[in-house]
Amino acid sequence: MAALSSLVGRFLDKERGVANILAPDSVTAQAVAAVSLYAGYSKLSAGEAEIDESLDITVSEWAEIRPLFLLYVERETALHMEATAMLGASGLGRSSSEVAGDINQYEADFARRVFFFEAFTV
Repeated sequence: MAALSSLVGRFLDKERGVANILAPDSVTAQAVAAVSLYAGYSKLSAGEAEIDESLDITVSEWAEIRPLFLLYVERETALHMEATAMLGASGLGRSSSEVAGDINQYEADFARRVFFFEAFTV
């Protein structure tokens, strides 16, 4: 298990490094949003703890949450790039609406992927 903040820190330091234009707080907010959606369909191993950057996430939970987190970060990055276009910066990568389409598709399939209910017999 690892705290969500350490998973975000690893993403910022080791995976994206200088390629990330988002503030760490913004990236953390995207991770919290992805974990919140996951928690709506599957019980977190941390139990009923508050979902914030200190929440402990297992490797298997992060394996399901991470792709959605990456899409959220990509959308937020695209929104920032589109906002700076007014200042003359040229955008790279996909637009926020293109990423939003992938997010909608992934979220629609998320319940099927992660829903869990313990079976019991009477």
